[in-house]
Amino acid sequence: MKKTYLTLAMSALLVLTSAGPAHAQKKGGDVVIGMTAAPPSLDPHATSAQVARNVNLHIFETLYARDEGARPVPDLAEGVTISADGLTYLFKLRTGVKFHNGKDMTSADVVASLERYRKSGASASLIGAIDSVSASGPNQVTIKLKTVQSTFLGNLSSPRAPIAIMPSEEAAKDMGKASSIGTGPYKFVEYKPDSHIKITRFDGYKPNPAYKERDGFAGAKIAYIDNVTFRFMPETSARDAAVETGQIQLNETTDGPTAKRLKGNPNFQVIPVLPFAAMILKFNMAQGAGTDLNFRRAVAQSLDLEEIMAVAYPDIYRIDTSWVYGGSAYHSARKTPKQDLAAAKATLAKSGYKGEKLTFIVHNDRPTVDTATVIQQQVSQIGVNMEVKVADWPTTSNLGLKSDTGWNLWTHGFGIEPYEGPASAMSHWVKGQGQRKADPVIDGLFEKFNSEMNVDVQKKLFVDFENQMNDQAIAVNMGNYGLFQVATSKLKNFKAYRIPRMWGVWLD
Repeated sequence: MKKTYLTLAMSALLVLTSAGPAHAQKKGGDVVIGMTAAPPSLDPHATSAQVARNVNLHIFETLYARDEGARPVPDLAEGVTISADGLTYLFKLRTGVKFHNGKDMTSADVVASLERYRKSGASASLIGAIDSVSASGPNQVTIKLKTVQSTFLGNLSSPRAPIAIMPSEEAAKDMGKASSIGTGPYKFVEYKPDSHIKITRFDGYKPNPAYKERDGFAGAKIAYIDNVTFRFMPETSARDAAVETGQIQLNETTDGPTAKRLKGNPNFQVIPVLPFAAMILKFNMAQGAGTDLNFRRAVAQSLDLEEIMAVAYPDIYRIDTSWVYGGSAYHSARKTPKQDLAAAKATLAKSGYKGEKLTFIVHNDRPTVDTATVIQQQVSQIGVNMEVKVADWPTTSNLGLKSDTGWNLWTHGFGIEPYEGPASAMSHWVKGQGQRKADPVIDGLFEKFNSEMNVDVQKKLFVDFENQMNDQAIAVNMGNYGLFQVATSKLKNFKAYRIPRMWGVWLD
């Protein structure tokens, strides 16, 4: 066997994010974060919702995590040894790691967690190449793959619906039923669905000794704050008022005018984050009009992407229809499709659509509702009749992740997958997860990509995937949007990332 990531020695070579002057760090205080919605679940394996990630990645950890540049690095594992044939991964676990219930983490917990996830996790396809998982010692886990998977460590470290390690007794529970017991720097206190989630610093937490400072979702996750409360505040104006009056210390996202107004105010930090997500339009390809390729193509041809994004995100967007973010080696500068109403009408005439009212589901975030409203207006020009149905995120996502709940179209942000890279972006459409009906071409490309070791060939496969998404109008990528976060100036060393990380920060 050959050693590929022996971390305690190599970790010193990692480029880490500065944690600021040590003398300024101090423990204590409570932080309240204004969040747009309540999580549909706090079982980390059960949901890929951003609002769940915001909380869960403070409570749970994974064997490998992503660093600041989205590269996979050790977290609960010290490192990995990979066999010469690329099929066997031997993970050495960190010792002395405790769960929030006081139990020591062992290989039995890791095995149970991985087995649970690959059976029915929200992104189970990421680790579909696993053939077996076994405890090869009290602090050692051996994973054998069915085939070589070039992206395995990247997939294992995905924060999307994190492959979190939990006590074996929790891993034995049905999906969605596991208690919030992890190994992270904060532990769960309470969840009031109409109000908030509260977590508190876990004083039994043992930071990874391989790191000195925070680094993405990995690094030294040192908690200084006593308690963090995630308050559900769907109205932007309510979050704005709360941060300005000191009721909350961080507004997860605000609008452009508010960001402009507060910029330069010494009492606040205004942090732009672009890209944060791609805004996408999905079709339910398992029923109704979405089963018709000509209907899907007609809708895609009728869209003016520039108008949609300019209305929904007037101060922080860019048109980019690649399924990974710019800066990725796999990013393609794809030509922006132009609205063509004449072609759209002709294509629609070839379809079986007869003007029936369609259900367009959307959650109650203002930019997302604006996106749906503009799309509704644009498609009406070619004779497509849509009814926009607005609900909270848990309700909307529960509908959208089922095939037979009566929805035809759905728009929402697609954020974590383009950040993680091509395999993650592709996996959302594997076996019809996103579009509710499998596309054999996409499934085949995903399988080839994951077994391909040559990066140039991988790039070609990803271009083929993007072409298939476009040609079959499986979904429409309308562009990247960003967000503005506003924090009190008393919150020190905060740095925007994929979640509002509350480790490595403190209150002045």
